[in-house]
Formats: sequence, structure tokens, C-alpha cells
Amino acid sequence: MNNRPIGVFDSGSGGLSTVRALSRLLPREEVLYLGDTARMPYGGRTPEEIALFSREITDFLLRKDCKAVIAACGTISSNYPGLSSLPVPAFNVIDASAKAAAGATKNGKIGLAATDATIKSGAFARAIERESGKPVSAVACSLLAGLIESGADFNNPRLLDSISCYTDPFLRAGVDTVVLGCTHYPLIAPTFRQLLGEGVTLIDSGAEAAKAAAAYLTEHDLLRGAPRERDHFYFTANPAETARRARLFLAGRDIRPETELLPLGELTGGSV
Repeated sequence: MNNRPIGVFDSGSGGLSTVRALSRLLPREEVLYLGDTARMPYGGRTPEEIALFSREITDFLLRKDCKAVIAACGTISSNYPGLSSLPVPAFNVIDASAKAAAGATKNGKIGLAATDATIKSGAFARAIERESGKPVSAVACSLLAGLIESGADFNNPRLLDSISCYTDPFLRAGVDTVVLGCTHYPLIAPTFRQLLGEGVTLIDSGAEAAKAAAAYLTEHDLLRGAPRERDHFYFTANPAETARRARLFLAGRDIRPETELLPLGELTGGSV
């Protein structure tokens, strides 16, 4: 047994979709979430910036005595090699999603929808190709994370036009499985499904990471023994507004009482 919290982090609020899945799988576990809303989106950042920001965040989570860490972000998972060398069990959204996609496809044609930085790194696509033995149709969805983070809904014309543009290469490639490689994207999964058709399987990368973490913690007897007390949600900017929008990612759950601002200087040591 281990009563310490599970750390989950993302550049913004997309990783809350992973928290939702994790809470369903392990309802007794306490979660400590950190969304770097002051510096998001990460999708247009350099690999060096992403790795630096991620190291600052994981250092914070370790100081908070997290027993495991989940990088609930495709961009971070693709550009932060230091995740694998943390002194606690660490999980990304790539490995489990690649296995899920390879297991789901029937025609061997898999698509990957992700941020620019994720696509440029090639790490996610390579993982899927290793698991499936087939090339991947990878599409950089440059605008989606920022639009979703800002509160754009299904009726937003710019969001709809963007998704239509991004899904067109998948339709032309004849994919039967698409990995949603950014944890913001499950929020607009119905629109992906509408445009791609019911015959295309969507892989929720954040939920797959939650499944992998839950399985590991269970197998290694690291689950919480005491009743869950409260989760903690930290955001580096706009915590009240982000917590209000978080209901969309958390199936209506109100996290405002559990949310607080983490000043960016506490992550960077003042070197913002």
C-alpha cells in the first residue's frame, strides 16, 4: 500500500481527461494535477523548451512526494526523455496508445492526430509503427489545443473548419483507427467521429495512459489503503477560469474548491 498522491501534468487542462479516466479506474487514489497554463500551448515550442518546462514540473511533483507521475500530454511525452529516468514510476501517453491502436486496427491503416511538436519529434508515430508494423498517417493539428483551451465549443466555426481540414488526410488514406495524440482532443471526439465515420476507432491517449498507470500500481501493490481525502489542482495562470472550464474534461465535476494558483516563479526559481 502507498497513500501518496499520483502526479498528473499537462501544458494546460487537456490532461484532466486523464484524471477523469484515472479516477474511474482508481476511485480511492488522490491526484495532484499541474497544468502549465501560463506557458501553454507547448505544441509550437522547441524540444529544448518542452524538456525544460517538463523537468521543472516533475521536480515540483517529486517535491510534493508523488508516488507516480503521468505525463498526460502527447507533446511532453514526445519531447521529454527525462521522464523515463524519474525516481518514481512514470507513464507517458505514447506506449499504451500505440499498443491500443495496433490492437484495434483491422486494415493496418492508423492515423495520428497531434500537435506540431509531437509530429515533428516522430516519437509517437515510431511507437505506433513498431507496434503495428505499418506506416502511420500523422497530421499536425496546429490550432486545436489552443482553441479547446480557450473554450471553443462544437459550434465554433474556426474549430469545425480546422477539424475538417485535419481529418481529410485520414479519409484519403483510408485509416480505420485514429490516435488522438493530444489529451485535449477527446473533448471534441464526437466531431472527429462525425467527420471520420462510425467505422473509424478513436484511441484516447490520455485514457490509455491512465489504464497503464492503474495496471502498474495495482500489480506492484502501490494503491492507496486509506480513504481518499481530496485532490489538488494547480494551474500556473488563470486558475479560477481554468477550473470553471475543467467541468468539460471532468464530466461535470466541480474542482474549484480543490484548485489553486501555482505562481510560475515557484516552478522556475524566479527565472521566468
